[in-house]
Amino acid sequence: MRAEVSAIRSRWRGEWMDEARAQEVRGIVRDALADSGARASFLTDGWSSGYDAGAYVRSGDGCWQLKVNVLVQTRFVAASAFGPPDPSVVEQTRWGFETRRLNVGLSGTAFDPGLRWQLLFSDQSQPDRFITEPNQFKPLYAWVRKDLGHGFSATVGLQNVPWDLESDFFGSSRLTTDDYSVFNYRFGAGKQPGVAVTHVGESLRTTVGAFTQVNIRTNAWDDPQQLSYAVAGRTELKWGADWSQLERESSVPGDAPGVVAGLAVCWSGPRGTNPQPPSAPEATPAAAGFTADVRAALAGATLIGQCAFMRDAVGASELGWNPGANVQGAFFVTRTIEAFAEACWSGGTEVPWIAQAGVNLYFDAKALKLTLKSIVPFGPGDVNGIRPIAGGLGIAQQDNNASFVAQMQMNF
Repeated sequence: MRAEVSAIRSRWRGEWMDEARAQEVRGIVRDALADSGARASFLTDGWSSGYDAGAYVRSGDGCWQLKVNVLVQTRFVAASAFGPPDPSVVEQTRWGFETRRLNVGLSGTAFDPGLRWQLLFSDQSQPDRFITEPNQFKPLYAWVRKDLGHGFSATVGLQNVPWDLESDFFGSSRLTTDDYSVFNYRFGAGKQPGVAVTHVGESLRTTVGAFTQVNIRTNAWDDPQQLSYAVAGRTELKWGADWSQLERESSVPGDAPGVVAGLAVCWSGPRGTNPQPPSAPEATPAAAGFTADVRAALAGATLIGQCAFMRDAVGASELGWNPGANVQGAFFVTRTIEAFAEACWSGGTEVPWIAQAGVNLYFDAKALKLTLKSIVPFGPGDVNGIRPIAGGLGIAQQDNNASFVAQMQMNF
């Protein structure tokens, strides 16, 4: 009997220890699940930070996000004039370094993932189509966009006017990332304050809007150079690649092939009180016209054809209607070397042809890029016309000339 009692007690102690261990394990599991829940709750309701094409801070629910981007361009330019001899100009060839452009961009969401915003300020060493006063931080973009559902969205503020092909891209007026398209420089409608509505479908994308001005930036609604109305619209039809991929103007190796055909119209009219010659140095431009284009993105190669018939194009010797055409292309020789070329014609100008060609060398994906290119105007007259094509293209303010540009760009 004593032996049996001892055996029973031994088994009971073992079972009791097993039960104690089981309770302890259950407690550890409960603690782990509670901790996991707390961490998941933090991820949902808290904040995170990191880098995704820009440094960002965002809430877990996506309602609030702030992203910061910086772009810096430093370049060397050598320009050689070919105009008639000028006794006042001692040196016909000019060269030098400059910090061409410094962009500081802020973007993100507010209150709701479907409410996006963007602010971008730019300091430029040379005036161009959109920055008329150099060496000052000026807003290039300042807009708020609301997703209305079913493919519709509305944008209010300083934005690209939906007009030519380059107006689809961030920064616009470029051949490849942040390098100018001569066609957009001559025939582009620029960036203006206004309101636009966009619909994006499977194959069709359309944007229409009303703006303060078209082609020339103004300061306020009652500016004496203000237009009485300015409207623009653009529609695009695509085949192949997704819209998100086609937002990049340069097709990189490995992309799905795609083709986009675009058609656009803009129209504007001056007020009766606008100053006109001879009381003003020049008539107030009232840009209007039509443009059509096609772009083929072929997995490492990009081919573009454009045409326009536009009133008051940049570089014209007088206000009026000007036809224009442009062909351009880019091709990745290797995964890091991209060759490009462009030729733009504008009728009714003293210098009808302006061409450029060069290469982009990419380092660290697209964050660091070296561009080497030449720009050559073809014609006997003044390339600047009544509204100067300033140093934004690398062309000096002298008579018809050619330029060589070597530019390093950092984008992070």
